[in-house]
Amino acid sequence: MTSRQIALIIGAALLGTALFVILVVVLVAGGGGGDGDPEGEVGSLTNPQDAPTASPWGQPPDVLLLDPNAIPTLPVANAPTPTPAAAAAEDGEPGVCGPKYTVASGDTFSAIATKCGSTTQAMRDANPGVDPLTIRPGEVVNVPPAPSPSP
Repeated sequence: MTSRQIALIIGAALLGTALFVILVVVLVAGGGGGDGDPEGEVGSLTNPQDAPTASPWGQPPDVLLLDPNAIPTLPVANAPTPTPAAAAAEDGEPGVCGPKYTVASGDTFSAIATKCGSTTQAMRDANPGVDPLTIRPGEVVNVPPAPSPSP
C-alpha cells in the first residue's frame, strides 16, 4: 500500500467521522421533546388563544398619503448658507429657467436643458466645474441661452 492510498483512507475516515458528528448534532438540536414538563405533551405547540397579543383596532386608522414633491429637502452638510438678499439676486427660484437655474428635486442636466430650451452638451459646456451626475437640489447652475432657430 502506498502512502497516497493510506492518506486517502485516513481522509475518508475523517470525512465519515465529521459527517456522523454533524448528523448527531442536528438530530439532538432539532429533536425537540418539550420543555421538561412531565404533564405536557412531548412536541406540542402553544395554543394561540393562550398567547398574549395586542387587541385589534376598533376601527382602522385613516390612510395618510404623502406627496413626494411636498417633502422638504435637507440642507447640504458643510455648505455655506447664502444671505436671502444675495441668494434672490444671484439665483433663480428653484425650477425656473433663467441665466442661472437653481436645481430642484429630481432635476438632471438633461431635464434642465429640455425645460430651458437648451441641450445637455450646452449645459455641460456652460458648467465645466459641475459634475452632472452629482447635482443636488439648491445648487445653482448656468443655463446657456437657447439656440436661435435656423432660417
